[in-house]
Amino acid sequence: MQIQLEIDGKPFETDETSALSSRWTAHAGSRRAIIQFHLPVIDIHSYWTPACRTPSETLDWKIELASAGQRYLPIVSFFNRGGRNRLTFGVTDLIDDCRIIAQMNQEFCRYDISIELTVPEDCDIEFELLLDSVPGSWQDALARCFARFGVKKPDFPDAAWNPVYCTWYAVHAAITETWTEETARRAAELGFGTFIVDDGWCFDESRRVTPQTIGTWYEQVGDWRISEKKFPDFDAHLARVKALGLRYLLWVAPFFIGTKSGFYAGLGAKEAVSGVRGECGLLNLDCPEGCDRMHKTLIALMERHDLDGLKIDFLDAIPPSVQSPHGRAVMNFVKTLSDGIRAVRPEALIEFREAYATPAMLPYATQFRAGDVPLDWQDNFRRIAEIRLQLGDGVPVHADPAYWHPDELPENISRHMIAALAGVPMLSMDLIGMRDDTKNIVRHWLAFYREHLETFRSGHWEIFYSGKNLSGAAVSTDRERIVILNDEARAAEFCGPGTVLLNLTSSEIRAPGARVTDCRGLPVPGGIPPGGKGFWK
Repeated sequence: MQIQLEIDGKPFETDETSALSSRWTAHAGSRRAIIQFHLPVIDIHSYWTPACRTPSETLDWKIELASAGQRYLPIVSFFNRGGRNRLTFGVTDLIDDCRIIAQMNQEFCRYDISIELTVPEDCDIEFELLLDSVPGSWQDALARCFARFGVKKPDFPDAAWNPVYCTWYAVHAAITETWTEETARRAAELGFGTFIVDDGWCFDESRRVTPQTIGTWYEQVGDWRISEKKFPDFDAHLARVKALGLRYLLWVAPFFIGTKSGFYAGLGAKEAVSGVRGECGLLNLDCPEGCDRMHKTLIALMERHDLDGLKIDFLDAIPPSVQSPHGRAVMNFVKTLSDGIRAVRPEALIEFREAYATPAMLPYATQFRAGDVPLDWQDNFRRIAEIRLQLGDGVPVHADPAYWHPDELPENISRHMIAALAGVPMLSMDLIGMRDDTKNIVRHWLAFYREHLETFRSGHWEIFYSGKNLSGAAVSTDRERIVILNDEARAAEFCGPGTVLLNLTSSEIRAPGARVTDCRGLPVPGGIPPGGKGFWK
């Protein structure tokens, strides 16, 4: 197959064995660089973009991706039913606002593709156009493209691999000092190493997320000061929790400015806040005074209290746009904030969320967490796998907090925990009211995670798809292979010496020769039950 390119009006062709990287320069003041080419739809049945979460099983008439430093990345992959790469393409500029459109041209049986990249007013930018049509796995093609980004992975702190307890789903903003300390004590007993106090610590009202409360939920955020009503002596409380051996993080959303906050009243909507909807606006990144004030506010929070770091949320709230680009402004803000946090506490833990868990963000955070998936272990598994696909090995990818109905079946509780093991496990259940049998399941899987931490941390990850379905994930070292299986039809591929197989499926898996345990970690005869595991020496 030939890829028919037309760049700057000049025809260019490449054959199916090519992995090309062509350097481009876009000059300041030109506003946008536009690249256009055509892709014949020959042996193409599926595609993937960073916004897909799993591969698409349809060839949509229009595929559109908007990316910038704070959301996604400018890469698209086309492949056939067998997962064989047909063309993976994009650009290496991960910061500037970019729009990729693939429009189906029925007359010529092709996709007409355009890449539109914004150009800063004050400097030239250099980037590479990536075109990879090498036969083989589309994931291998992605990896080759990612390697061209040239982002070096930092040395992540050991604490970034600690299992995490998060308060969010358990109580939302109905949080108190007493509840927090008792929950922290129980979390430490179960084997958690990090404790995140999520949204709700910075305003006095105690409430849960409901359709009635969500519209005004963020009306008071922006000042980032501890609620003295909820935490009468926060520093003493913080010391008591940390004495349990837990790292302590607070949630913040730097770009959210509530209309009832002192920040909003102090600088005013016109200068420092834009995009006000309902009772919340966004920090105006075109206002240097507002950005500087927010940086100082968050750094002061770290200086005032002995925090171990911050969960930094909603950096993707400012959307990528080639019409109104802010990708560079966002990245400048993020770098300044990250540098400031580390100046106060060099070993700080900094959590980023899924949409901005991209190679461009690797220098600025210590852990990257899946998006919100309450009650849904399947989607947690998919989201964790998606982040791993983009960030590669050796990165602390965190699960979204596992959360289930208190009366959920034991095997399903176990499946929540197994799905979370595709990343660093995280939980947000009410531990005070949790039944002992449920605690035993949680304790069992946290112990398994710690026992195999070196494999999870240093092993090579593989992600397996069957069409659009995530059929499994595996992490391997020279000593062992841990497989999280989500498709019983593929079980025979993964049974064998040196393998630990964790059963996410709803069926018992035949495992001749394996030692088998159930969802509680207790030995059982026969195959691997749902929520159980099998081990081959």
